[in-house]
Amino acid sequence: MSAALATRAGVRRPGPRLAAGLALAVLAAVSPAGLRGESVPLASWLVWLAALAAAAASFLRGGSTLPQLARRVAWLLPFVLVLALPAALFAPAGRRAPAAAALVVRALAASLVAASTAFRLGPLGLVRAVRALGAPERLVEVLEAALVGLAAMLDRARAMLRAREARRTGHGAWALVLREPVATLSGFGRFGGALLLRTLERAEAQQRARIARGADLT
Repeated sequence: MSAALATRAGVRRPGPRLAAGLALAVLAAVSPAGLRGESVPLASWLVWLAALAAAAASFLRGGSTLPQLARRVAWLLPFVLVLALPAALFAPAGRRAPAAAALVVRALAASLVAASTAFRLGPLGLVRAVRALGAPERLVEVLEAALVGLAAMLDRARAMLRAREARRTGHGAWALVLREPVATLSGFGRFGGALLLRTLERAEAQQRARIARGADLT
């Protein structure tokens, strides 16, 4: 397994930590958000605030800085808005704004808890946690292979982005999207295709190395 799959420092008993993170994420996700027109219960707000606080603490204890945490929230927020806001249309008229706010906070709290749990454990910690919770060994092997491939893809993406930044003279891609949308999107497509091919090549090389070391792949 590559060095990118190291467990986060200071994490002990990954199984209970994963179970606690999943339980808190599920609790935050199922807490009532006032979709039927009733006021959002105080207990729901307390659960969501506790989940957000736990997620922030987990990110910070895992080595993330406050600016990095803010960037993670900023990247996650658009997806949360797209998925959560349409559900507010099912709330009665006059209660849609409070329901929308509650839905956004609920979705953000649940997703941040799940993301922070994965970040705190690290890929190897996730594999150890799933195994400690008694998951079938075949499922653990599939999860491990998926995380190895994901780590390889992230490594390739970072390397290609560094090379791209070193070659270009300007900064920022949004101006190019507005000025030359077709060419820019085509360039992103080529980048994604090259990333996929290089990731597959890396995964095949890792698989051959595992077989050469005598890994049991039956």
